[in-house]
Amino acid sequence: MNVPARLVETAAQIAAGLALAAFPAFYLAVFARIAPIERQGFLALSLAIGAYVAAMLSAWVVESRLATPDADHRVALPWWMTLISVASGALLIIGPAVPPAPVLLIGVVGLMSGLLMGRSVGVVTGRWQLEAGAAALLLTACGAALLLARAQDDNSVRVLALGATAAIVARLWRAPRYAGSGMPPDLRRAAWVTGETAAVGVVQPALQAIVLVLLGPAASVGFRVISTVSGALEPILAYGRMRLLAHGSRNEIVLVAGTFVTGVAVIFGAEFLGVWSAVFGPAWDDVVIVALLLACLWKGSMLVSTVPFAALRRAGRTALVFWIRCGSTLIYLIFGVSFLLIFRSYTAAFAAFLLAEVLSFALYYYGFTRTRVQTGRQAG
Repeated sequence: MNVPARLVETAAQIAAGLALAAFPAFYLAVFARIAPIERQGFLALSLAIGAYVAAMLSAWVVESRLATPDADHRVALPWWMTLISVASGALLIIGPAVPPAPVLLIGVVGLMSGLLMGRSVGVVTGRWQLEAGAAALLLTACGAALLLARAQDDNSVRVLALGATAAIVARLWRAPRYAGSGMPPDLRRAAWVTGETAAVGVVQPALQAIVLVLLGPAASVGFRVISTVSGALEPILAYGRMRLLAHGSRNEIVLVAGTFVTGVAVIFGAEFLGVWSAVFGPAWDDVVIVALLLACLWKGSMLVSTVPFAALRRAGRTALVFWIRCGSTLIYLIFGVSFLLIFRSYTAAFAAFLLAEVLSFALYYYGFTRTRVQTGRQAG
């Protein structure tokens, strides 16, 4: 039976995205076995900050270019991002088994930024064979690091950092050189795109910090573990967003939605089989399954919001999207902080995220409808 090439490429790209999500998951799993709970709590916060910084850098270099209709949409991983990532990885490789807080934060931020930007470039350029190879490198290192951590080997974090660094450097293989320094073609538009990403992304590190202070390091780890496991669905959402931004095909929506449902089934199938407990060890002990369900439903609602969001981005309405996302962030923060203070449970935070995303979709849909009406009037 001949499998359509398009389906193979999509599956390979999403699988490569899952490898990206595996990095923070395995980092938590390794630390759960070799580090004290206080350092595990700080790692959880560092991973949230790393994801935040990575998203902003990717928005500046990749998404802002795609959001400029008349620009050259060809992208590549900038040299400076590679340099930062390699230096960050080196700090973790040559450092102690359980790095001090500053080294841990710098290393995590640098590696996650390089991994996410390289992944975004791979989706846009369609170099799925290279993405699959980089993913294989990263997953091999993750598995080896976990085995070492289970044996209480001091090299577990070093192996994990080495694998992440290798996955970033591997993306330079025969990479095109047209991206230069990665500077956006339109700085004003790039500022809007990056600003909106910063506005939305601040929710996770802010709530992670509040959970750490309010509920303690164990709850912080639980909150991050659930965010990480449900984050396995994020590459599916990111792939759909990038493809919609680059091509705007409705067929992509159907394919991504089907893949998303499959991803949720895999997550809960793995829980039923005890996979997550085996991977995360002590870090999974305090996880609430209801919170995991709410987190997956929240990610699903984000898939719905992606459609009007991508349509507005492709239309070049970066300023409108910025203000919508600022409103969305405000809703998230109000609901998230309020639910945490009232219920004193990180499960409540995921319920708040779900409600906030439903309201955010209403904002996106209103903006999309308004833009379509204005376009129709101008055409008439």
